Amino acid sequence: MSYYFLEIGSEEIPAGFIGKSCDFLRGEFEKQLKENNIAFGSVTADGTPRRMYVYVTGIAEKQADSEEFIMGPPASIAYDADGNLTKAGQGFAASKGIKPEDLKRTKTDKGEYISGVKKSVGVETAEVLKDLVPRIIKSIPFQKSMRWGSTDFRFARPVHWFISLFGGEVLPFEIDGIQADRFTYGHRIMCPSRFEIKDYDSYVKTLADARVTVNTESRKEQIMIQIKALEEKHGFRVDVDPDLLDTVSNLVEAPVAVLGSFSEDFLKLPPEVLITSMKNHQKYFYVNDKNGKLLNYFIGISNTEPENTELIRKGYARVLRARLTDAKFFYENDINVPLSQRTEELRKVVYQEKLGTSYAKMERFRTVAAYLAETLDNTAKANTDRAAYLCKADLLSEMVYEFPELQGIMGREYAALQKEEESVVKAIFEHYLPRFAGDRLPETAAGSFVSMADKLDTVCGCFAVGLIPSGSNDPYALRRSTIGILQIIRTKGYRLDLGSLIEKSLSVLAGAVKFDAEKTAAAVKEFILQRLKQLLVTEGVDGECFDAASGLSSDVITLEKAARALAKYRNSAEFGVISQGYKRINNILKKQEWNTDAVNPALFEKVEEKALADLLAEKKQATAELINKEDFETALSGLLAFSKPVDAFFEAVMVMAEDEKVKNNRLSLLTGLRNIFGLAGDLSKLA
Repeated sequence: MSYYFLEIGSEEIPAGFIGKSCDFLRGEFEKQLKENNIAFGSVTADGTPRRMYVYVTGIAEKQADSEEFIMGPPASIAYDADGNLTKAGQGFAASKGIKPEDLKRTKTDKGEYISGVKKSVGVETAEVLKDLVPRIIKSIPFQKSMRWGSTDFRFARPVHWFISLFGGEVLPFEIDGIQADRFTYGHRIMCPSRFEIKDYDSYVKTLADARVTVNTESRKEQIMIQIKALEEKHGFRVDVDPDLLDTVSNLVEAPVAVLGSFSEDFLKLPPEVLITSMKNHQKYFYVNDKNGKLLNYFIGISNTEPENTELIRKGYARVLRARLTDAKFFYENDINVPLSQRTEELRKVVYQEKLGTSYAKMERFRTVAAYLAETLDNTAKANTDRAAYLCKADLLSEMVYEFPELQGIMGREYAALQKEEESVVKAIFEHYLPRFAGDRLPETAAGSFVSMADKLDTVCGCFAVGLIPSGSNDPYALRRSTIGILQIIRTKGYRLDLGSLIEKSLSVLAGAVKFDAEKTAAAVKEFILQRLKQLLVTEGVDGECFDAASGLSSDVITLEKAARALAKYRNSAEFGVISQGYKRINNILKKQEWNTDAVNPALFEKVEEKALADLLAEKKQATAELINKEDFETALSGLLAFSKPVDAFFEAVMVMAEDEKVKNNRLSLLTGLRNIFGLAGDLSKLA
């Protein structure tokens, strides 16, 4: 066993590209080595802004020999009447490298064919890698790449060197005129020299001495240690954002934490403005006191250990001061403009070509939000209406124009300054929630209603004009909007009829857009139900159980309760008998309805009929009452008692009796049984 090591040296690659590219390299090397029948131990891929590397351990010196079973032409074509190979048979053997005497006759469902085993001798791994490695490098799927030389080779940034070592020896290849070798380069500023590399261990040590930490997790650890030291020294607290830590660790090769500050006068701005400027724009860590109050300090991560730290600190502060000065200017301009004025200006803003202006969209979801308030909590109707009217106003503010990620946040801040009701202030921000998986949900009723209404209008509007997600293509984030609606409904326990809610949303759209209301409503409902199904499946509920329950109600809470109850019992033997019985009954009745009141005990010829009828009479009302109370678990538990009687009935009773009255009596009995089982869902889908 040996090893293979690859380094791709380049100019600084954007931080957001590195992790994904290294993941691709690791996965692609694993995939290609397996497909090429080359044994290996593990594949590691990592990188810095100036280099990405792959290290394969325990790699075999050559491919394993292989055998492949190959089916040839029919024996009637491969052999003549005397049993000799025809030209077709000989051609098959020659083309596959199989000796004629090794061919065999193989019987299949389609007749007798000739077959053979193609034996391949493995070639040297080094020979495979010479072709394989350049192909993998050229296939890295960067978000954006360019041609930097005279060839068609594309990469995120210009490539300057390759290291390619197989078992300590250079494995040669060439891309864009660059020959693979065993030389790397240290830190661009602190140690830019050229270094010879013998193996992976020497690579890590040599670059560490050359001021480069090649392992991403190690760089993160170094950053955290330095931040911790500053916390202990100065007595403040840094809430390290994992995403920011990921980004910063891929911006540097030798992280050095630098503590800086800005004028306390900027603390008059909303904290989110300062945090956004520091975190999103400057990639600084913001600093709080022990109680979580934002301080006028920040921590920047430098890529060098400067001789004059104060110079770096001042440079970081100067850049941030310019950003915060702009923010202060925007803020002071914005607070002089009423939100209601901004809302009216939305009449001039196109939301979507076919769906009209942002003001028109606001009017639509404002109507739906009012409907939700009337249905769920009428005391919140006035604040819901006001929040819906104002919630998009900050989109036209100077602050949000410059910092789009502050939408909703600035609306909340400006509404508070303009003395709006507290729940209105909160709802303006909350109507964007949840923004991503794991995000918090609206706390206020108004925020919940406006959030659901806005998201539903987006879904209904896009479906109405044909902007329907397909595959991974979902430019208007309709899946995310739908999941947000469902999360609010499920968490808050809102009892809503999805069909009525969708019809309400589409009704306010009808005046502006032409569409088939019935088909669109059905499509939107199915889209929402599929998202609900996916959510439940991720939580451990069998998808088939949801399918079985889906016809019971248009209420999300009801559907979830029913699906979870079915999932609890579906694997029991008794439930299996019931679901199979339900399916069999459906096949017998073929969707015909028989009068269950017409069951006449006097026509029973078998004790099994009477036993089933008696149990049905006993359970019918109680089961219906439990289902009405949505106690699906207790109802299903009671239905399990039908297991043995149903099994015995079908064993002993011929339903389609010659006597017409007896037959019809039995069909009426089965109709009653189908009705009671159907209260829990379409059990045939679980048979």
